[in-house]
Amino acid sequence: MGRQSCRADCIDLGEKPMCGIAGFTDFKGDTSALLSRMLDKIAHRGPDDDGTLLSGRTAIGMRRLSIIDVAQGKQPITTKGGSLSIVYNGEIYNYMEVRRELEAMGCSFQTNCDTEAILIGYQMWGPDCLNRLRGMFACAIYDHRDGSLFIARDRIGIKPLYYAISNGQFIFGSEIKSLLLHPVIQREVDPVAVDGYLSLRYVPGPQTLFRQIKKFPPGHFMIWKNGEGSFKRYWNTADIKPFTGNRTEAQETFDNLFDETTNIHMVSERPVGAFLSGGLDSTAIVASLTNQFPQGLKTFSVGFGWKGDELSAAAATAKDLGCDHKEIICRAEHTSLLGKIVWNLDEPIGDGIVLPMYLLSQLASESVKVVQSGEGADEILGGYFMHRVMRWASLYSRYIPKFVQSGGIMPAVKAMPASLLNMAFDYPGDLGETGKNRLLEFLKTLGSNSTSEQYRFIISLFSEADKKNLFTQEFQAALAACDTERQETGLLDFNKMLELQFEHWLPDDILTKLDKMTMAHSLEGRVPFMDHRLVELAMSLPMEYKIGLRGNKLILRDYLSRRRNAETSRRKKVPFYIPIDQYLASEPMRSMVNELLSESSVKRRGLFRWEAIQRMRGSVGDNGFLFGKQVFSITMLELWYRIFIDEESGWTV
Repeated sequence: MGRQSCRADCIDLGEKPMCGIAGFTDFKGDTSALLSRMLDKIAHRGPDDDGTLLSGRTAIGMRRLSIIDVAQGKQPITTKGGSLSIVYNGEIYNYMEVRRELEAMGCSFQTNCDTEAILIGYQMWGPDCLNRLRGMFACAIYDHRDGSLFIARDRIGIKPLYYAISNGQFIFGSEIKSLLLHPVIQREVDPVAVDGYLSLRYVPGPQTLFRQIKKFPPGHFMIWKNGEGSFKRYWNTADIKPFTGNRTEAQETFDNLFDETTNIHMVSERPVGAFLSGGLDSTAIVASLTNQFPQGLKTFSVGFGWKGDELSAAAATAKDLGCDHKEIICRAEHTSLLGKIVWNLDEPIGDGIVLPMYLLSQLASESVKVVQSGEGADEILGGYFMHRVMRWASLYSRYIPKFVQSGGIMPAVKAMPASLLNMAFDYPGDLGETGKNRLLEFLKTLGSNSTSEQYRFIISLFSEADKKNLFTQEFQAALAACDTERQETGLLDFNKMLELQFEHWLPDDILTKLDKMTMAHSLEGRVPFMDHRLVELAMSLPMEYKIGLRGNKLILRDYLSRRRNAETSRRKKVPFYIPIDQYLASEPMRSMVNELLSESSVKRRGLFRWEAIQRMRGSVGDNGFLFGKQVFSITMLELWYRIFIDEESGWTV
């Protein structure tokens, strides 16, 4: 399978470009100039090279970050007969397997790259080629014979892809900022997307904050022809069959597949490293890879300079596993980078983790070009606190009589000081009065026997009542004028909850943060837990293999205990706590909030009632972590408006 390892910290299995792509159809202007501007806007995704294809009114192109084989990796690649051309962003880890199958059918190749394997695969199998691919990707294949465009995104949404349709034109790109350069795109905000952001801290797909621009759905493809096209789904978690083996067989299957997955995610000719927090997920990845690096795998950690962070655990793990370890401290002064972060995200994400992730990616980019990271493990293995809360809620609703709930438990919780309630939550920050009130509201939902309602309540940053008090009457009217789908109600079992997280939270929040923050520094982020074969196995397992009396992510804990890291396997899940409430009360973020959420700014924007924002500003720093998250999310939203709607350049300097 290609050349042997060229250095201790990389494995070469052929050309692997990471990049950004963009293109459009049916444009009547200067296609070359427009495409060049769109590609220049995402140059950070691929600073090494670019390539374009112009065919009449259609244009596709890419910016390339060269990971292997610069000469052969030039895109677009065109088939020998000249019928098909491709631009592509991603990694196909089994491309040599696909290539051998195609060669056995008589196909020949011009390069040694995975890009061409997709192209020839599409030529031979059509859209069915997607079912053979193992990796992360967003691609566009132009058919010179009939002018059609085939567009596809990987199963889980690891690589971003956005699109817009206007008057028979199809516009696409790896980042929203690229699409904004097309003349048919207006910087018009979608009220439904704003509402969704305030609930979830991210914009749930398919919406973006721009009314015309949408997220291309994961696990789908489209063939655009003659001014129209429709989505077709080629992968769905609902199709996963339950695991039929016993607990021991499940563990052995998981262990072997996980080791294989981390191994194939090492494909690169550039140095490869890993993010290491000291927790289960990243430790499992590093432990799996240790034997391949006699000189030590390069690992990177971020902390906050306080006793509760995980730097000491990460350092101990790195020492135990013989890693070449580096770390960085995220401090209050780094909040001055939030403008750059929002620009790279394209949309606000109201999760403070974007700041340390940006710094961590910058640190890693100084030593490596590729990192493995543990995103997705919590989602497929039930690792979040909310997963345990949902289990408790189910037992509470089932076994605690209604009169006890309303007559005993509710008054008791209401009478407790917030400081005492902190002991019930494994979160380093204070619950605060805002958090206590949300807890009381959640307890009221337990009597409804609607687990979907309880789930929505847990994941929401602002409740519906919160938003009603926050939004202006004008914005509420604009929101009411939009057609919105009713959310699902009723019972929601554990695996169904994980499926819902797959549909939205994972691609639109978790994986978006990793891609955008790493690519901001021309760094490639890889996520072995999101290998679709590993996902299918994890989603097929019964709940008791994932969560039990011993804690969460049981199958991963047992993997680690069998891989000589028993101490980490017993560690309690610790949330990655970012001291946002402290940052909000410190400079430079305090001044930033005062400017972004000033009376004149709030009234000019017309989204929020000034009285509500004024009360929030007056309580910054002393009302608990939930309140801090709310203020941070609103601040990030206004920062996005300044950068993308008002086009104020000073925030990104």
